[in-house]
Amino acid sequence: MTAAVAPANAGPAVDLQGLATVVGLLAQAGGLDALLGSQATDSRDKRLHIGYSEAAERLNIPEKWLRERISTLPHRKFGKFVQFTEDDLHAISDMHFVSPDAKPQRDDESVLMALQPSKRSRKRS
Repeated sequence: MTAAVAPANAGPAVDLQGLATVVGLLAQAGGLDALLGSQATDSRDKRLHIGYSEAAERLNIPEKWLRERISTLPHRKFGKFVQFTEDDLHAISDMHFVSPDAKPQRDDESVLMALQPSKRSRKRS
């Protein structure tokens, strides 16, 4: 078996021929997604809602933490069943974002309220 040697001036034509061969193989295999399997598919689940255990796993936190704080977290409730959507998980994650460089912002109204004396304070005579 001898290897075919392409002439020096036929470089780009050989590259195009190889590319055409790869594209043909991909078409026969059903595309790149079929060759790579689930790795090339969308990482988001097709289900609309997920439960406590999967939400905790996706957020990389204990399920107990979610259950204890459910009243302060975004979620869906169907009767007694608590469910989370993709948006709920993103909101929970965003609620707990910490930026060490950011300074807490105080609105002008809260600053004024801090300067006013209490209504219970005694008047001096």
